[in-house]
Amino acid sequence: MLSTSAVYFLVTYQQFTDESGYGIREMPNQKEVQQGTSDMDSSQWTELDLGGKVQTIFFLVVAIVYVPVGLWMLKQKHSNKPHVIAFAGSLSLILFYVVSRTISLPIVGIQNDIGIIDIVTKIFQSGIVVSSAYLVIMRRELEKKLSI
Repeated sequence: MLSTSAVYFLVTYQQFTDESGYGIREMPNQKEVQQGTSDMDSSQWTELDLGGKVQTIFFLVVAIVYVPVGLWMLKQKHSNKPHVIAFAGSLSLILFYVVSRTISLPIVGIQNDIGIIDIVTKIFQSGIVVSSAYLVIMRRELEKKLSI
């Protein structure tokens, strides 16, 4: 959980400093768009700017949420609640990733980029899903055996 959070913080940082033109810092200002010194028209830059901001905020929120859930898992070692939350959250993020690569979503459109960070986060999240499910199932079986 904490490693996945670190990766998402890295992605958020990259979104702020992206030199490819899709990061927030690299967006043309209104003056450039109005003067026509940009390659894209105003509506395209507005969509790109809004999509970039939404993605950056999304990555930041995910990074922040993973930290307390990860710490909760470490602190409450005998509780299923943080593991269920981690399972549901990580599975949701994996499904959202697949949907974002196959369907054009409002604001961000269809995403066609698949990078090393995408792969790393999905591997980490798959590990969270599998290990959380395993721990919850094993705890339930252990509780059944102890209650007999």
